[in-house]
Amino acid sequence: YIAIIYPLASARLTKTFGTVIIIIIWALAIGLGSISWYNSVAEPFQFANKTLYDCKETWSMDTARTFTLAIFIITFALPILVLTYAYGSVGLKMLRHTIPGNADLVRDEAQNSAKIKVNKVIKMLSTIVLLFAICWLPIHVLNLFIYFAREWLEKIYETESGYKAYIALTIGAHWFSMANSFGEK
Repeated sequence: YIAIIYPLASARLTKTFGTVIIIIIWALAIGLGSISWYNSVAEPFQFANKTLYDCKETWSMDTARTFTLAIFIITFALPILVLTYAYGSVGLKMLRHTIPGNADLVRDEAQNSAKIKVNKVIKMLSTIVLLFAICWLPIHVLNLFIYFAREWLEKIYETESGYKAYIALTIGAHWFSMANSFGEK
């Protein structure tokens, strides 16, 4: 983003700056994860003659709702806004760029060729934002429903078909959130 929007300022950025940003991101991730870990217990239960454990949060419903809303804002709403703004700014900057010089056939052909490439980049940037939303929105919506519409959810999974649908949606939401990182290997 900075290299395209502010090319002269980007020359002053150092590896140290990048390292500091990465450390801040990791510290935030560890901090957010630690809150859930600290406020959870593993409760044993019996199933098919085996002892299994259910990880449950120990805080009040109001605190759980506040935390869930904060997680939604910090890990979904804020990143999607930042991605949209940054990629939108990059796309607009690239779209508005013209090759310097007087108009002639060679320059105009190069300009048209560059516009085709820019359109491909804009489609790619839009796809990244869309895939982020597709991968992460289901798990956040599920968590918001669990804490803000619990009574409605409980009515749904009172029936066998509703329960099966709830389980399928839960598995699907978790799968989509993990699918976000499949292409990184």
